[in-house]
Amino acid sequence: MTELVSLHSFCKENGNLPKTSVRRWLNDHGYSTSDGLSALAVEAAIAQFCPPPAPAALPPASVLAEPADAGMTIDVGNHCTTIDLPNYQGLTVDLGQFRDSSALVIDDPLAVAEQFLQTADLIQGALINDIAAREQRLRATKQAQGTIAAKAQELALEQRLYRLQTAQIDQAQSDETTALADALAQLQSLGKPSAAPADAAG
Repeated sequence: MTELVSLHSFCKENGNLPKTSVRRWLNDHGYSTSDGLSALAVEAAIAQFCPPPAPAALPPASVLAEPADAGMTIDVGNHCTTIDLPNYQGLTVDLGQFRDSSALVIDDPLAVAEQFLQTADLIQGALINDIAAREQRLRATKQAQGTIAAKAQELALEQRLYRLQTAQIDQAQSDETTALADALAQLQSLGKPSAAPADAAG
């Protein structure tokens, strides 16, 4: 299996070619770059981005006849232009430029929720305590009402009994008083009234 060449290595070894441009060109021409470059992809990229230098024009015949300068240095170059990549360090990107809407928020919703729960617990405890106090007062009222009702019934019976007893006693008292008066009158009727005393002046 032919070993694939990474896009990064290829671009670096051929004069720091722009990877984005190389990848786009290869993809547009049917070459895959996801797992690396095949031999055919490398060959096509070299032909596109690193063409061989054009042959130098032949010198005049007079020049050809002269011996070559042994100290000459020829630099063929790669005929590739390297572009400077942008530097993203220190870059600030405002995400607001990508949004078309805004939202209402609470800075610390969990703290607000905790405060709500504490307040709700206090209110709930107050409700429970109030119900307990009302139930206790109701029980005490029922107990007092039952006690008073029983005593009131007892008092009503005593009043009726008192009425009957006093009626009987008063009737007997009246009868005895009448009998006594009759006896006194009878005794008085047995005697005569005494004469009135004479007038001392007469």
